[in-house]
Amino acid sequence: MARIASIIGVTMAVVGIIAPRSALSQTPDHADQGHSHGGEAVSCTTLASPPWSGLPETDRLQFAALQRTVSGLETPEAARAAGFNPALGDIPGMGVHYVNSARSRDGVQPGAPDHLLFVEIDGRERLVGAAYAFVDVPATEVPIPFQSDLAKWHDHPEFAGPDQTLHMLHTWFIPSSNGPFAGLNFWLPYLTAGIAPPSSCWMADEADADRIRNVSFALVPPRALGRGQPAPPATEPSAERVEILAALDFAARAVDHDTWVAAADRFLADLTTFESTRVEFMLRRLMAAQMSSAERGGVPN
Repeated sequence: MARIASIIGVTMAVVGIIAPRSALSQTPDHADQGHSHGGEAVSCTTLASPPWSGLPETDRLQFAALQRTVSGLETPEAARAAGFNPALGDIPGMGVHYVNSARSRDGVQPGAPDHLLFVEIDGRERLVGAAYAFVDVPATEVPIPFQSDLAKWHDHPEFAGPDQTLHMLHTWFIPSSNGPFAGLNFWLPYLTAGIAPPSSCWMADEADADRIRNVSFALVPPRALGRGQPAPPATEPSAERVEILAALDFAARAVDHDTWVAAADRFLADLTTFESTRVEFMLRRLMAAQMSSAERGGVPN
């Protein structure tokens, strides 16, 4: 219980997110479609956890080769020594991107990821995934380095020059809410908070998935209001909040759906207006950031 009380802040704050307002302002028609870009539900028996048995054999082999490539880079210190440096801060559902700028300029090398993804779990930074990234025209012909239909480029035009965009694909080395290539892994805030994630099978129901996403981002601790700005002070959770979080953890570990839903609804109802607004804000921005230029209407399908 002390672990939960000490780790989880109850105040939401503006975060430095990978899709700034300028990018979203270009796509207002998609603002209310964010949840459709949170990642499609995947098989909870074959695509929820490594070794991702539901993937084609070539993809499973590619994942194994990728993990061999990053072996030895499991700490931030090792990542820095190998030319990967942190950028953008800790992004909910993604973690901290450690970027290798040299690799990002040489296209896509299947065995050499451009980013490493780190997340705090049990009080230490853990390597949880990697990403491929490159700058090209929006309608890129660069092939995805995996065969699965789940593997899709999303892009960030705000990080490229005129008529170009930054294409990206995440790969996860740990269980993922929406499979091995999810743009957002909603299990990460649960793990950082020391709370067991709910069953991946529950993501198949949209009402449950919506709860899971909202609870996930409600667990995100206070963040700085901008670069160079201090984080707002965390406040001690109330006894009721601590009890609710313990109930969420217990129900998830017991794989008790109804009890988890009751605890989740109680948790979300307990959020302040400020907290609820910040959760909605983060979800909208980050989910919109998982779209491709074609989905934004920027290039023809």
